[in-house]
Amino acid sequence: MRQGVAGGIRRTEVDSRREAADLGRSPQGGTTGKRRVPPASDRTHAVLRMGEASPSGRARSASRQEARPQAEQNGGVSQGRSRAVTHRDRRTQRRDAPAQKRALAIEPYRHYAAPDKQRLLDTVHHIEAVSDFSVRDVLEQLNISRATYYRWQARAERDRLPDTHTPRVRQSVPPTPKERAAVCNFARAHPLMGYKRLAWDMVDRDIAYLRPGQVYQVLQAADLLARRPPLAPDPLRRPAPPDRPDQVWHIDLMYLYIKPRWYYLVDILDGYSRYLVHWKLNMTMHADLVMLAVQEALEKLSSRRPGEPQLVHDHGSQFISREWRTFVTLAGAGDILTRVAHPESNGRLERLHRTHREEGLIGEDVTNYAKAVAALTRWHDYYNHRRPHSALRYLRPVDYYCGDPEARLAERRQKLQHGLTVRQTYWKDEGKLEAAGR
Repeated sequence: MRQGVAGGIRRTEVDSRREAADLGRSPQGGTTGKRRVPPASDRTHAVLRMGEASPSGRARSASRQEARPQAEQNGGVSQGRSRAVTHRDRRTQRRDAPAQKRALAIEPYRHYAAPDKQRLLDTVHHIEAVSDFSVRDVLEQLNISRATYYRWQARAERDRLPDTHTPRVRQSVPPTPKERAAVCNFARAHPLMGYKRLAWDMVDRDIAYLRPGQVYQVLQAADLLARRPPLAPDPLRRPAPPDRPDQVWHIDLMYLYIKPRWYYLVDILDGYSRYLVHWKLNMTMHADLVMLAVQEALEKLSSRRPGEPQLVHDHGSQFISREWRTFVTLAGAGDILTRVAHPESNGRLERLHRTHREEGLIGEDVTNYAKAVAALTRWHDYYNHRRPHSALRYLRPVDYYCGDPEARLAERRQKLQHGLTVRQTYWKDEGKLEAAGR
C-alpha cells in the first residue's frame, strides 16, 4: 500500500511540476505571470465537471509546495514572485460575484417585475455561455416555460420588458344602513336561498344593488347565512326493520334448471321472521303467475292490517306492469320498489336463494318437475321448522313467525342452567368417591 501511495505522490509531483512549468513559461519560452491558455480541445470541459470529486486538499497542498522551488529553478523568479504566482494558482478559475440572496426565487404564478425578468434572462445567457447546458435544460431547471422565456427575450429586444398594464382595483363602498336592513329582511323571507342568489334576485327586484361579496358580508355580520336543514331521512336512509310478522314480504324469482328446461321459483319471505310464507315453481315468469302466487299467500292469512303486507321487490317486468299495480291496489297491500341494480335492497331473499343452492338442492334428484317439487317441499319444511337461523339468534323462523322468541330464549337459558347444575353434582360425587377410595 505504501508503494501505491508513493506512486500516487510521484505522479502528483510530475503533474504539479508540469503545471508549474507551464505557469511560469510563455509559449515562446519566456516567463510570464499569466496562466497558459488551454488548447481548443479542452475548452469545452469545465475546470471541475459536475458529479466529479475535487482533488484532495492534501494532494493540492503537496503540489503547491513542490511547484514553488521548481518554478524558482526554471525561471529564476524571486521568492516574492513565486508567492504571487502561488496566490494566483489558488484561483485557477475566476469566481463571479456572490449571487444575491433569493434573487432567483422561482415560484409558480408569481408576477415578475422588469428587473427580475432581466436578471432571469441574463442568468440563462450566462449559464449557456459557460457550460454545456442548453437553453432548454436551463429553463427546465428554473421551472420557466420556453414560451415565457422567448416572449421576455423578444420584449427585451424592443425595450418593452416592463408590464404596461396595471391590475384594476375595484373600489368597494360599504352599503348604507337602509340597504343592510333590506338585505336582512329579504334573507329572513328566503331562509334557504344562498347569498349569491339573494344578491342577484334583489338586483332584479330593485331591492338592493349590491354584489354577492357585499351581501355575504352583511349576512355574515347579522348571522343570517343560509344553513340548509338536514335531508329528509325517509327517501335516503334505510327504512326501519319490521317489528311483527306479515308486515313486510320480500318477493323475487329464482332460475332453476330441471331437465329438459328452465323453471322459475317464486319465493315469498317474511321480513321479520325469515319465514318462507309461500313458494311456487312455475313454468314461465309471466306477471299473472306471480300474482297468483301472491294471492295464494294472502289467502293463508287469517287477519292483516290495512296496507300490509308491504311487498318489496325489484324492477322486474312482472312488478312494473299495469296488471301488477292494479292487483296490489285491489288486494289492499303496499308496494315497495328497491333501487335499480341494487340487490342488497332485497338482500334477505337473495340470501335465501343462495341457501337454496348451497343447502336445499344439494344431493336432491331434480330430473323432472314432480321430483323437484317434492325436494323443494321437504327443504322448505326443514328451513321453516328445524333449521336455526343466525339472524334470529339461532332460533327457527317458525319461532318468530308463530311463536314467542323470548320464551324460547328463556327456555334455552333454563336448560343451560340445568346442565350446569348436573355437571356440578356429578363432579362433587366423583370427588367423594375418589376420597372414599383412598
